[in-house]
Amino acid sequence: MPLPSSRSQHPPARGAFTSGPFAAMGTDTVTVIRNEGTDDQESFAVEGHIQSKAGFFDVDTPIFEGDVILVPDPRRSEGTERRFAAEVKLNNFGPAEMRHVKVVWGASPAPRVAPVRRLTFESLHPAVQRAAGDLFADGHYETAVSEAFKSVEVRVRKAVAVDKSGAALMGDAFRSDGSVLDVASHEGRSGEDEREGFLHIFRGAMIGIRNPGAHELFKPGDPQQALEYLGFASLLHRRVDVAEARKP
Repeated sequence: MPLPSSRSQHPPARGAFTSGPFAAMGTDTVTVIRNEGTDDQESFAVEGHIQSKAGFFDVDTPIFEGDVILVPDPRRSEGTERRFAAEVKLNNFGPAEMRHVKVVWGASPAPRVAPVRRLTFESLHPAVQRAAGDLFADGHYETAVSEAFKSVEVRVRKAVAVDKSGAALMGDAFRSDGSVLDVASHEGRSGEDEREGFLHIFRGAMIGIRNPGAHELFKPGDPQQALEYLGFASLLHRRVDVAEARKP
């Protein structure tokens, strides 16, 4: 959690600059927050001279563009105001007491929030959930992955009514001209590239994942890696959804 930002009876140690020219004009204890809202968030308190458009700190203060600074504000119930370090200038020349870091305040950009923060089993294609749900829940991760890719193979076989399996089946189903199962979501050259690409993706899934068996792909008992494989199987099912929707 960020440290509170307020005037303190025991402020951080002052350097030559905050003890020198700006000491008479007053300094405040502020909180610097870096990488706000991420797993790498960190915060620390420093002394600085705070003005309406800029702040001035000792030359060795680790403030960088993009940091959030909480400054004292007696108008607010929480006692602080958020400011954004839009521009940071290092003035490392002249006498020691004149060397400083100048931070120009700017508008804080809107926080970037990912629409999906993590892959979960519940977000996978329903066909994967049906094929692998109980196995995954019981910790049979390798078998869950195997059944998920088997479900892809079975679904494609039923869709094209061809008595083949593995890569040969995918080669018949996902032709580059889209004449059987058309997975393209675009027209023209982009659609041609999609068909060609997913032909190789489906064939590769059968050769590299379905045929060797999931137990040979990753360490036993690794739910995260198993979930990533299940996510791949889910993607393949969703492309079959596209192909079935394009059928006359």
